Formats: sequence, structure tokens, C-alpha cells
Amino acid sequence: MDQESGRAVARGHARTKSNTSVGSNNPTRPRHTRSKSSKKLDSIYSDEATVAFIKRTLCPHQLTGPEGSRARNISKPLSELLPPLTSSNQVDLQLYALISIIIKDFIHAWYSKITPDHEFTDQVVHIIAHCTRALEQRIRAVDLEALIFDELPELIDSHVTAYRTAHSGSYTSLLVADPREIYHAINPHPALSPVPFEPGSLASSDQAENEAAWRQLLIQGVLSHLLPPEDLNNPPLRVLVTEIFSELIIGRGVCGNICEGWFIWDVVTKLLAIVRPPEPDVHQEPPPSPNRLEKFGLLADDSDDVEEPSAVTTTSPMDTLSGMFLQVMQYLFLAFISIRAFFTALSDAATLPPRTNSRADAIHADLDDNGSLYQQSTHDSTKRPILGMSLWSCCSHLLSLDLQMPWLTAMGSYIQWLLICSSWKVGYTNSRLDRLLSHHIRTKLLDLPARLPTILLLIRTNMFPNNSLGPGRVPPTPDQALELRAKCAAAIIAALPPIVVKQLFVGREEGDVQKQVESMLDVFGDAYLNKHLIVGIVDLIVVRLFPELEREGINAVLKRDESREEVRV
Repeated sequence: MDQESGRAVARGHARTKSNTSVGSNNPTRPRHTRSKSSKKLDSIYSDEATVAFIKRTLCPHQLTGPEGSRARNISKPLSELLPPLTSSNQVDLQLYALISIIIKDFIHAWYSKITPDHEFTDQVVHIIAHCTRALEQRIRAVDLEALIFDELPELIDSHVTAYRTAHSGSYTSLLVADPREIYHAINPHPALSPVPFEPGSLASSDQAENEAAWRQLLIQGVLSHLLPPEDLNNPPLRVLVTEIFSELIIGRGVCGNICEGWFIWDVVTKLLAIVRPPEPDVHQEPPPSPNRLEKFGLLADDSDDVEEPSAVTTTSPMDTLSGMFLQVMQYLFLAFISIRAFFTALSDAATLPPRTNSRADAIHADLDDNGSLYQQSTHDSTKRPILGMSLWSCCSHLLSLDLQMPWLTAMGSYIQWLLICSSWKVGYTNSRLDRLLSHHIRTKLLDLPARLPTILLLIRTNMFPNNSLGPGRVPPTPDQALELRAKCAAAIIAALPPIVVKQLFVGREEGDVQKQVESMLDVFGDAYLNKHLIVGIVDLIVVRLFPELEREGINAVLKRDESREEVRV
């Protein structure tokens, strides 16, 4: 009997194994596929593979020659073979990977057919390295807090306001203009004029020419302050670097797919998937194998000994009171811990350095009594407080809180006024709360040497798959774009806490909440309107990095180029 039962169990296990291996709904098969693809990506984008790719592309002449010297050059680090780009080796690694892709597909594709000489490529690399080092010095002088949390959200806020104004439909004229024309009238830009109503039309070609001219002037103005005079007087190098930055990086990258609505929705979905912690997979771990005694039925079944719960359970008033008491005590303990941590952090913030210099005047000294929060900022004025930046109003407009819950928007504005402008001044510039918030922002969010390598790697994996330009991503069909918008809306709803969703969308069912979030995402649905926002962001970043361009204007750049041409002739 023991042998027969053992053979029966063995046959059952074999049958189960064959069913799980042959079945089409096997949940383990996609996991094997994903693991292979992830291993392939790791092998392509790992640090060792990236270093080898950079050496093959930018240092091929140093990897040839006698066996001994070639082995030494292969084992050398990049810092000994190539000039440094920044002060961080990890950032240099990712930047050189991007430069290698651009040079391999944009320069070597035609230059290697002319001559095997590598001097021209080396000069291009040295020019780019000079530009990146100068850019790093300028980035250190930029107020990143104000740029990221105040000025950029202000541009997004103006984009949302102009979009809703253009699509509101409440116009006094019976002959309603096109929403693109209304938006362009609210946020005009010379690079995006005239308004292209149809692709391939005369207005569309004129707008493309104006955009190309804007890119050329922008890059020429930037290079005039970055490159040394000897490189500026070298026309082939200057033209080539200008074409790389204006056409390849800004033209194809920044003003290309990035402006498409489906691209923005897809990026938001991926970012939310990265930020959110992964949900546990119930199919990942197999159930525990039964005991050998249980397998052969040699253990007694204790299920009969367990008392079945009664169908109707009654709770006494004492149990209810004790449960309420425990819950209240938990909330009180949590509040005590939070308040204690908050005041401890405020006391530690007294030793933090101020955010402004001593010669600056207080921004609140000139505030009037009518409740105006801010005045026109000047060079000598202090920085705007963290609680008074445009990030909060931008989030409110993106969520349409001013339309759905105007009382909540008014309450938030009043609390903001109390914290900044009233006699309390808890959150005014350089207060303890303001310095504490600024310290956490600088140390946790704006730690560029720690975060830039991950961001650059994400850009490389998405824009240059397999370390090559390759064909561009096929634009999705309108139905596929709607699916991407729906996925983005679902990701946003899942990222918000349930209590926030319940309060924001009071009295709405799940389908109505999904539709409302999708209607909010329509603000980024038009590529031409999104291009206004992207172009404005590029202009703002360039002006903050190169304030000379704002003071001099583009005419000074053109005059310098004309004088340089005359001297060369």
C-alpha cells in the first residue's frame, strides 16, 4: 500500500508539473521573459558596458597599437583618456554616453567616410567639455529653489490659465476664433508665429522657419558666452556644435516628441510608477509545501476542533468604549510625536544659514494693507519665501480647486497670508520654518550630483534605445493616445491618498472621477500649445544661466557675429 500510494503521489506531481509547464495561462512565463529583457538592459546600460561603449566611440585610436599599450589604455579610467565634463565622475559617465551616441550617429556617420583622422572628433569633445564645465559654474550661481519651485510653476500656471481661457467658449463675438489663435494671442512667442492651423500649409512652413531661426540665435548667443575666442573664430567647429545643439538636441528632442500630449502623459505615468512603491505580487511566492505527514494523511484534521463563529456577533458597550478609547489614544500619541518632531526641527533650524545676503531688504516691508502678497522683485530684494512660491497656486489650478472647491482655495490663501504677511510671520523669508523647508529642499530634492546620473540614464534609455538614435517612436493613433491618457489618469488617482480623492471628488463615482482627471489632463493635449510652454521653459533656463543675454539682447549677439565675420574676411 505504501508503494502504491507513493507511486500515485508521484504521478499526481508529474501531472501537475506537466500541466503548469504546458498551460497557456502560466503566470511564470512572463516573469522569465521580463527577467531576460531586464538582464539584457542591465548588460547594455551597466557602468562597465557604458565605459566600453564610450571608449570604442571616442577613444578608438587609443585602443589600437601594440598589445601592451592597448591593454593599458583599455584598463585606464575615463578620467585619464577624456577631459572632465563636471566635478562628478558619475555625471561625466552618463554625459559621455550621450555625447558618444550623438557623435557616433551624427558625426562618424559621414566623417569616417572622408578620413580616418580623429583630430576633428577630439576637438568637438574638448569644445563640449569646455561648455559643460562653464555651464556647471553657472548652474552653481543659479537660484534653483526659485527656478524650480517658483518660476517654472508660474509658467505652467499661465499655460493652464491660457488653455482654459482659449477653450472656455464664452466669447462675446459670434464668430469664435480658433483656440490656438486665442492661446497664441495670450502667450505670444516669435518662434511660434504664425499659427499653423493645418500641417503642410504655408503658415506651418513659416512657423517652422521662425522656430529654426530662434533655435540658431539661441544657441549662438549661448556659445558666444561659453566658447573661448579661438573656438569662436573656427567656423566649421562653431557651425557643427551649433547644429548639434540647435537641431539635434533642441529641435528633435526638446521641441519634438516632448511637446506631444501622449508623450507627456506617458512620462507622467512612468514617473508615478517609479515614485510609488511596487505592490506585492501574490503570484510571486508559491504556497508553502505541505508537510510530508499531511501529504499522506497521517495528521489529524484540526478543522473540526475549531469552533465555528456564530452568525451574529454581539459587542458589549464596554468593548465599544474600550475600542474608541484606544483609537483616541493612538491619535493623541501620533499628534504628540508629530508636534514634538516639528518643534524639534524648528529649534534645530535656528543654526541653519540664512537664504539671503545681508544687503537685501525685507520683502514684507513694502507690503500694503490690501492683502497683496508680493511686490515686483528686484536684484536687491530678498528671496520669495517657500510658502509663498507659485508651486502651491499651480497645483491648485492643475487640480481645478478654484472651480471645484473655491472655499478651499480661499481658505488656503488666507492661511498663506497669515503665515507670511500677518504679524505672526511664521513663514516669511529667513524665518525658522522657511530655513527648515529650504534646507530639506536643497539636501533631499536638489542634490544634483546624486540625482543627475539617474535622470541622465533615464533620458538615455528612453530617447536612445540600445545606445543609438534609431527610428523615432511611432506616434500612437488617436485611440492609443486616449488609452495613454486614461492610464495616466488612473496612475494619478492611485498615487493620491484615498482620503484626498474622496474629498476632492465629493459625491462622484469612480468612473466620473476618472473622466474628470482625464479632462484635467487635456490641458497638455495640444502639441502646438505645449510647445509654447516648452519654449518658454527653455528661454527661462537660458536667461537664468546667461543673464547677459537678457541685458544685451539678441542684437548684441548678431553684431558680434558680424564683426567676427568682417575680421576674418
